[in-house]
Amino acid sequence: MNKKLFSTLLIGTSIVGSLAFNSNQVKADALNGIVTTTRVAHLYNNDGKLIANRALAANTPWLTNSRTELPEVGSVYQVATHEFVKADDVEFQHGHATTGRVNSGSNGALIYNYKDGNYIATTNKLNANSKWQYNYTDTANGKTWYQVATNSWINSDDASTSTKIGNTGIAKISYAPSAGTDLWQGYGTNKVATGQKLANGTNWRFSQKVIDANGDSWYQIGSNQWISGAFTKITNSNFDSTAAHIWDPNYAALQVNKNSAIYSDSKYSASSQGRVSAGKLVQVDSTVQEGNTIWYELSDGGWLPSSAVSEIKTTRSPIILNGKSKSQAISDVIAAAKQQLGKPYVWNAKGPDSYDCSGLMQYVFRQATGQNIGSWTVPQESAGVKVAINQLQPGDLLFWGASGASYHVGLYLGNNEYLNALRPGTNVKIDKISSYFAPSFGVRVLQ
Repeated sequence: MNKKLFSTLLIGTSIVGSLAFNSNQVKADALNGIVTTTRVAHLYNNDGKLIANRALAANTPWLTNSRTELPEVGSVYQVATHEFVKADDVEFQHGHATTGRVNSGSNGALIYNYKDGNYIATTNKLNANSKWQYNYTDTANGKTWYQVATNSWINSDDASTSTKIGNTGIAKISYAPSAGTDLWQGYGTNKVATGQKLANGTNWRFSQKVIDANGDSWYQIGSNQWISGAFTKITNSNFDSTAAHIWDPNYAALQVNKNSAIYSDSKYSASSQGRVSAGKLVQVDSTVQEGNTIWYELSDGGWLPSSAVSEIKTTRSPIILNGKSKSQAISDVIAAAKQQLGKPYVWNAKGPDSYDCSGLMQYVFRQATGQNIGSWTVPQESAGVKVAINQLQPGDLLFWGASGASYHVGLYLGNNEYLNALRPGTNVKIDKISSYFAPSFGVRVLQ
């Protein structure tokens, strides 16, 4: 065994190398996984003989790639060349190690236990529409399985890494390239282009909205036909509390506190283009601060003042690192950002040739992590944990302006420096934090 010895115990995780079997063994069943000892576990050789003066420490994980039977011992897992541990002394962990969050369905999610290659249903269920951290996945019986606790699994019949939202309305294509935006069969990582493009100015009724595992929004406009929310202005015919409290990369939500005019511009002197009643939930896609008043632009047109509304706070699920360490993810974000130095500022540009401030942050985090932190500053504010300026770490976002109405964002690099796309006429550059242009707060996206 190529492991370090501590007295009579072996402590650590085995790296399984080239494994051999002799004629005394029953044919092994190939598998890949981890066995964790539930007690001090004796080791046996190919002949089923006890290996003296060595054992595996309790509660230690060991890689295995086969399960077999040994004479006089019974069922065992191989943990190194010619060395085995009893199945009764370990718990087998199968599947692929990966972390993420999964949502149980509207009817909850039945919990299964895994044993001897099979998933066995229990009598327990997870609560409906609840969120769970998983640390292993598996594919079996045409389903994806998620481990949400020790040997507790749920499957894709009852759960999804996407969040389905039941609001309905009209999606107007408004920000697409000149060629239009793609119509997709499916959404997220499973989408397939239909070859059809939808032009700016066209309106499409949607029956469902989804936020996928990467943080992107999608709207269903036909039978499994979907469009990206990145290019839309939305008029909701049904927008309830559940929908309003779910983080969206393109929109934020407000509750109207008192009857108010809807203004045609972000100032009280602007003309009225309608009214809104107290208690209504509305969706906004930009903010402007004028004096002590924050003005919110409604997704279907018009402006409301902060005196008439209150914010509905949402929080993005933490970024999934997909096997990367936090330090590696931070390094990748900073490297992706520095590759954009010198590119021009263009209002509302999202890259890769030009950017505005929030478009730059969205681009570099997607490049480094594959995930969407939001398309403008307000969703980006809630893509992590708020931190004070004196607590900044490299990889944090810096924001200027009031929370809920920030007007600028940059990436903190360390040593009092940040990278940003500042204003028209400038290029992506590195600046120093100063009292002349001091940021208001930070957000730690990578946790």
